[in-house]
Amino acid sequence: MSDMWREDGVRGDKAPRTYTVGEWPDHAVPAEDAPAAVYYSLALARRLDARCHELGISDRAASGRAGLATNAAGRIIRGEVYPDLASLARLETALQAQLYPVGIYRQVAEETAE
Repeated sequence: MSDMWREDGVRGDKAPRTYTVGEWPDHAVPAEDAPAAVYYSLALARRLDARCHELGISDRAASGRAGLATNAAGRIIRGEVYPDLASLARLETALQAQLYPVGIYRQVAEETAE
């Protein structure tokens, strides 16, 4: 069994915010041992939060527009969950914004090489 999965079938990674220091998402900084997914989650949370502010809507309203559970966008913004691809697609479509961060792998490579 892959070390990425625990015996109970749940991903082994902890919530994204547990791998950071500072207030999530605006002032959070990934720890040295943070998985690459944390960098993506952090950038996505910042973009989602900013888009909600631009539109003048709450995270609950964003979730509603996207047809997601009312707490879905808030949990992403607070770094409680890693968003799945379907939720991301729904949010991007509903909010008419690119939320998925492109090129983050470069930042991860630079920071882990230091």
